[in-house]
Amino acid sequence: MSEFRSILKTLRLLLVALLLLGVQGEASAQKTIGDLTLNYELAAGNNQQLDSNIIKSASKTLLIRGGMSKSTMIFNGFSQSIIYNQNGDKAYVLYHLNDQDYMSVLSLSQWENQYHKYQDMKVTFDKKDTKTILGYACIRAKATLKDGTKINMYYTPDLKTTVGDNPYEFKQIPGLILEYEAQVMHKYKITFTATKIDFGPVPASAFIIPKEGYRLLDPNMLKQND
Repeated sequence: MSEFRSILKTLRLLLVALLLLGVQGEASAQKTIGDLTLNYELAAGNNQQLDSNIIKSASKTLLIRGGMSKSTMIFNGFSQSIIYNQNGDKAYVLYHLNDQDYMSVLSLSQWENQYHKYQDMKVTFDKKDTKTILGYACIRAKATLKDGTKINMYYTPDLKTTVGDNPYEFKQIPGLILEYEAQVMHKYKITFTATKIDFGPVPASAFIIPKEGYRLLDPNMLKQND
């Protein structure tokens, strides 16, 4: 009987240990986000000849709802929004400048061509280089493009979204990017850092494609130069 009790006690301890491991696994598991509003602020690096007031007034907002994403940049009176549905075959780029509204409709191949410089980029991860952003522990990742350009970013492996900000840019990053660098005019580096995150429902109306009031632009005008 005492031997039986000893075995039973051991089994109970093993069960408790397995339950604890299960709880820890769930706590550290990556959470998939279907609704997201993420705000970024912009900052220019040191010794860059950019108007600091313009940079400080610039912002980026990322909206996610299911398989749809909308990324909006506001910069010195100019705004650009990219609306994308992963179940669709087009991306829509909306512009507002000098009280005028413009729109370009890109096929997925045309949109991918806009970001061809990111193809075959090499990504390395430095798990020793971390920082906390909005309460999330972030890991540093460094992307090296084909032309040698290096881009630093910090992402949290705790979160991922149902659709990415851009399927052709940082698709190799296994989490939600909360800070990253981008080049302006091929020589200035701007850092985007998340300042607010909201998991509340995002209205479907945010992704409606306007049918009037916008002048159509040729997508070829948007082609990025190397």
